[in-house]
Amino acid sequence: MAYAQASSNMPQKAPTNRPKRPTWHWLVVGGVALLGLLLVAALAIFIGWRILDRGNPEDTLDDFYSSLQSADCELFMDSTTDEFQQATGLTSCAVFDENIAGVSGVDYEVTERTNRQGYAIFEVTETFTADGQSESADARFYVRRIDGQWDLDGIETVTPGSEPIT
Repeated sequence: MAYAQASSNMPQKAPTNRPKRPTWHWLVVGGVALLGLLLVAALAIFIGWRILDRGNPEDTLDDFYSSLQSADCELFMDSTTDEFQQATGLTSCAVFDENIAGVSGVDYEVTERTNRQGYAIFEVTETFTADGQSESADARFYVRRIDGQWDLDGIETVTPGSEPIT
């Protein structure tokens, strides 16, 4: 018995005469993709650096006290806001040098820190010597974030029994 082949009425795929892409094409496409990945990585590194480089507001307190103890006007001006300088009357280096010459040996301890929108609020206990006797005072420091840096914006004395900041 001989079997006849069934005729296939299905259309045949026409052979494609499209040429293969040349090697240089794939190198260009790969180079553009690599450049895009490098750009995304650079952007991610920049954003991460900006987030991690916010600084520490407690360093502002250290700078403030250091400026008073060493009579460093530049450090004082860099660590305080213009409003604070106006409120204290220490608006220039001449005025600062005139009024800060007698400050010495103030120790401080941060007892509490509270963060608010754009502010870090520190409860501080200062100890110092006045008239040969050791004394202490409680103060509240308001450190504000301005233009990417922390600056001292205000100080208030804390009276015993006053409401804590929560």
